[in-house]
Amino acid sequence: MTDLVDLAPRNSTPLDLAAIRTVDARSRHAALIQEIADIRYRDVIPEDVLPWLLRHWGLEDAAAFMDDHQRLYEEGKHWQAVRGRLEAFQIVFEWLALNGEHERGTHGDVRYGLFQLGMDDEPERATLLNLIGLADLSKGASSILGRVYGGYDIRPVRLDMMRLDGAMFDDWSGVYLEGIEPKLSFGRLHGGEIDFGAHTSGGTDGLVSGTARFEEGFVLDRSQLDGAVLEPSVVAIQAALSGETIDLGNAVWMPWSSARWGQSWNFEPFIIYGGPDGTSG
Repeated sequence: MTDLVDLAPRNSTPLDLAAIRTVDARSRHAALIQEIADIRYRDVIPEDVLPWLLRHWGLEDAAAFMDDHQRLYEEGKHWQAVRGRLEAFQIVFEWLALNGEHERGTHGDVRYGLFQLGMDDEPERATLLNLIGLADLSKGASSILGRVYGGYDIRPVRLDMMRLDGAMFDDWSGVYLEGIEPKLSFGRLHGGEIDFGAHTSGGTDGLVSGTARFEEGFVLDRSQLDGAVLEPSVVAIQAALSGETIDLGNAVWMPWSSARWGQSWNFEPFIIYGGPDGTSG
């Protein structure tokens, strides 16, 4: 390393040279400067230097959502290079020890930029907040994290591909919590498989019935919403035959699960009125 005084003009006076030597910190601290340059190549970065190196590489935002800063320094530069791609989310899942997947938005939808993160299990709240923070740093500029789910995932109804009893009319399942932007949809399975001890007694009981229905609207268990034509001024008569076979069996007791209910509840009497075709249900 060249001393600063060696770069002084030839016509410099002794006073000029003395002043240059006074302010030349590079010569006095040459060993320390070289140590600072070499410290980033160590296997373990000192804790008092690590925050400055994270800031030097632009990783200070990610450091707020990750406890292991040593690992962040080692792997964060590659994570930065793949931000906006699926590989960035896989790195985030590994950092947080989560088993999850990135689900793209449907191409052609109005809000195609929305994406979701699916988990196998419900993470702890602190881990969930870290996941959301790192996901926001990993996504593309035009993408928005709309939902995080795991254990409970009900999709919105699609008239061209989904049964009405397996979907929601309004939106994806989940709730919004204060201070957390994406929707959260998590659930736990209580109890397990139970052997009721039932066995068939043999024999069947057949039932065939015919019904004439007078319909002036949609009936959710029969009508096809995307294929039916509603004409209120016309009364349509539909003759239908249904058959059902019932296996006879012994009555068994219904045991309760050993899991505790999340909240107390009361059973109130209710009335089931006849449906639009005159049947109960």
